[in-house]
Amino acid sequence: MQDIANAGSWASLSPPLSSPILDALATLSFSQTTPVQASTVPLFMKNKDVVVEAVTGSGKTLAFVIPILEMLLRRHREGHGLLKHQIGAVIISPTRELARQIYDVTTTFLDAINSASAAEVGADGVEQTTAEAGEDGAEPKERTIPQLKHMLFIGGTDLVADVQQFQREGAQVVIGTPGRINDLLSRSALFNTKELEVLVLDEADRLLDMGFEQTLTAIIQRLPKQRRTGLFSATMSDALTQLVRAGLRNPVRVRVKVESLTNAEEQRTPSSLEIGYLICTPAQKMVQLIALLRSEPEKKFILYFSTCACVDYFFKILSALSQLRGFAFHSLHGKMDAKRREAVYKKFTTSAGSSVLVCTDVAARGLDIPDVDYVVQYDPPQDPKAFAHRCGRTARLGREGKAVVFLTQAEDTYVEFLRIRKVPMVELPLRDTQAAGVTEEQLLEAMRGCNTSDRDVYEKSTKAFVSWVRSYGEHQASSIFRFKDVDVGAVAMAFGLLQLPKMPELKAKKDITFVPANVAVDAIQYKDKARERQRVAKVEKEAAARAKGIVAKPRKPNMKDRDTSWSQHKELKERRLERREKRETKRTAIAKAKVAGTFVPKAISSGADTDAVTSPPAKRARPEPIEDDGDDWREEKAEKSKSKKAKKGSQFEIDFS
Repeated sequence: MQDIANAGSWASLSPPLSSPILDALATLSFSQTTPVQASTVPLFMKNKDVVVEAVTGSGKTLAFVIPILEMLLRRHREGHGLLKHQIGAVIISPTRELARQIYDVTTTFLDAINSASAAEVGADGVEQTTAEAGEDGAEPKERTIPQLKHMLFIGGTDLVADVQQFQREGAQVVIGTPGRINDLLSRSALFNTKELEVLVLDEADRLLDMGFEQTLTAIIQRLPKQRRTGLFSATMSDALTQLVRAGLRNPVRVRVKVESLTNAEEQRTPSSLEIGYLICTPAQKMVQLIALLRSEPEKKFILYFSTCACVDYFFKILSALSQLRGFAFHSLHGKMDAKRREAVYKKFTTSAGSSVLVCTDVAARGLDIPDVDYVVQYDPPQDPKAFAHRCGRTARLGREGKAVVFLTQAEDTYVEFLRIRKVPMVELPLRDTQAAGVTEEQLLEAMRGCNTSDRDVYEKSTKAFVSWVRSYGEHQASSIFRFKDVDVGAVAMAFGLLQLPKMPELKAKKDITFVPANVAVDAIQYKDKARERQRVAKVEKEAAARAKGIVAKPRKPNMKDRDTSWSQHKELKERRLERREKRETKRTAIAKAKVAGTFVPKAISSGADTDAVTSPPAKRARPEPIEDDGDDWREEKAEKSKSKKAKKGSQFEIDFS
């Protein structure tokens, strides 16, 4: 194991940490600080706003958890500790998994700190923030350590239950995802943030990438300006710079660099991480993956695919291959419900031996999964910034780790592209097929065998291929990942497809070298007997209708938003939010004016005749909409009309027949 760079002991920091914090660090075997911790903690303690950019696995979580706890303890020592429902710190992360991980880290430290104060709390468990009267007229005894509490608020849980728990137990530290935090702050006056000390945005660049900019702005506007704010991320972006200007006051920028020992070049990945790349054909990809897994027994892998559908399909395939019988496979992606994602995450983190987490980028940022030995990127990420984050799931806190990405010959310029971005890689040789225990031809036969044995797998294969094609066409590095250079037939064969699906994206492709399987796909059955009965009943019903001359109308494909780009979706969403805020502002202003008795209807304010006696009774006017921004309404209507016209004639179909 290679030790991560140390920057001195925790006791040597200035301003010094209190004894409860130092005791907790010692109990948990954190004796030395990392560079990012040594740089950031003192700045936080000196009431500075910070913007921290550091490589993955550098200890950023403790860099904000420790100063938050220290600030809350300091408040108590100074005689103005927080009450039950007063929130002292808010920590926001982009995903539920990362939020839970931060919560677990905070739990570990609070347990250590609170255990030291357990003897000072009365039998009724009521926390006191001032001195307690002693017995027999003795001097009052001062509590030195308060009982701090924290809560986790994430999507996928019962909002009402969360509010009730907070009302019942209270919390000084709130951790969660942007949407849930914003809901709680906007809907309930119970959450008192007037005494807020710290706001932390972890993985801040991804918060913006995921479209949380409006939500973050709304949260920041609800928090007091006299606070400390910390932005933590592995990369910086222009959008993040704008957020810094809006939400931070004279921030101190902390950037922790890593230099290679061989050539002293700066890099954005830990020095204990070895990153390699394989140049191979689509047909060689899966064989090379199998060979790699078999050559590293008793190791823990994370295997990245580009889409949720690919994860679902290849999880089925890998689990069924006899060559990988000793491996335990787990699948994780963003379309899973919260409970299932949490269960998979816990199962993989606690698993021992040969285990593989098959996932999308939902597990690419911030997650500290113990003892990950190898990261394999079967598909390079759409966003180049995610590459380093994926690799950073291994080699954390000084541990050694390896990462590899599979590229085709047409994608080899990606290596130089990443080198310019300070992510160096070395080329790895192709492994012999003997190491995989299977040839390309045998593997194709095995994958097609999985498809023919279960209709569910067959349908998943088609959906996976369709999603992969679309994902590839949306690469941000489109000058490197050019769809016109893709050998679609070879990719389809590598997916083990039985037939090539009909897709608009494939119409421009000529000379596709795909050999369909000699299989009657209509006869493929579901292994699930209930689903198979439903399918058979549907087929028989359609056959009976055709026999009677009844031709069912073809179901129109759901074309909603098919021809609208992601950026257009985002722009429309921002406009809707802006209009909604205008309506809310106007409603509030009208309500206040009515209460104050200063409200003047539009007709009166414009000088209209208000003599009710002499004027003839007017027809009841159509109520004026609250939204008085007619231009916005007309613009939205025009956009919808234009979108409908553009969608006419556009078609998409996946042929499972």
